[in-house]
Amino acid sequence: MSELIIEGVPLTKEWLANVVEKKLGVRPKIGTSGILDNSELGYMSMIRKVELHFDAEQEESQQNLPKHVVLKIACSAKGSGVIENAGGEVDSKNSAAVEQFMHNTECNYYRIFGKLTDKPLKVPTIYSASKAGDEDAPVPVIVMEMFEDCKVYDLIEGFNEQQLYKIVDQLIMLHIFSLTTEDWKEIKPDAIMLEMGAVFQTMVKNIADNLAKQPGLEAIATYVKNTFEKDARFIEKLGEEYLEEKRVSVLTHGDLWAPQILWDKEDNIAGIIDWQITHRGSPMEDLHHVLSTCTSVENRKKLTEPLLDYYFDKLSAGLEAKGVKMPWTREDIEEEFKHNYIHGAALTIFANGFWSNSPVLQTDGKPDLGRIAESFARCKSYIEETVQVHNMS
Repeated sequence: MSELIIEGVPLTKEWLANVVEKKLGVRPKIGTSGILDNSELGYMSMIRKVELHFDAEQEESQQNLPKHVVLKIACSAKGSGVIENAGGEVDSKNSAAVEQFMHNTECNYYRIFGKLTDKPLKVPTIYSASKAGDEDAPVPVIVMEMFEDCKVYDLIEGFNEQQLYKIVDQLIMLHIFSLTTEDWKEIKPDAIMLEMGAVFQTMVKNIADNLAKQPGLEAIATYVKNTFEKDARFIEKLGEEYLEEKRVSVLTHGDLWAPQILWDKEDNIAGIIDWQITHRGSPMEDLHHVLSTCTSVENRKKLTEPLLDYYFDKLSAGLEAKGVKMPWTREDIEEEFKHNYIHGAALTIFANGFWSNSPVLQTDGKPDLGRIAESFARCKSYIEETVQVHNMS
């Protein structure tokens, strides 16, 4: 058993069988690999599902053996092209550094989650998380659980009220984990991550300048004037507030949007994936990104305050049950949410520039003007609100 799983990638079926056997205690036969649904939305990785076959004796001795695993192999070529089309600039050196940083970050946090008996929220089981140079794999790769019979919601369809509350439930569990444990804080920004901070800010600035030319998105120019043009390092400085403990921090997903959240047949969250830019940050960061991009303007305006009330009450109760004092008052949560608009706006601008030049907002391989218009309308409303909340002129 030595043939390659994926043509051109030096991962053999024997290697994968060893990885699965080490985790489960039983050795599968490795079947064919295939394209995973929605894998075209993965821009920094090659993603494949691989069949696992167990014999009748193995299945009888061990219940619920997996039918597949997912291989996630670091690969940034597609993402770099999309960023360039959006108005950003990524040279080959930076592209390789971004690829390495994102893959290593995801490996770091999956290793943390993998040590836990009780997972802090719905994250996949990890069979292997190998970085470049690790001896256990010939290429940087993550082997993870495949969530069977799950769906993702389309970005433009967006999340409804019930789904938003379920997402907040997952954030509450992540934040309880963050505020009651210390191991995750041991993951520090490395040299590549610090270098990428400046690269990312330049990309966002270029994309913002490009988007501000679009009819209806003029508020982006006001945002740029009050942020990038006043301090080119403002995004980095916002992050440093949490790294240096000037503000209470939690573990943030960092890129929480529709395809990262998998839903089961009962419309409950089955898994949250793609922890590639996870970091120490604001408790409001992930909620901001979901509300600004993944639901209608009407829902965002109607549900923000009730969701914050719910978050505060449930987090307070969860921490109390663990004997830990709630670090924020309800007023503090309000202030933190307001503070995070500036960072949230940068992510929303970057996302819209990226998505409008990618399959996310296409239909049949071509730009879908209706989908782009809806995403831009959400961006417009959110940026205008950011400008208003922070008294920008």
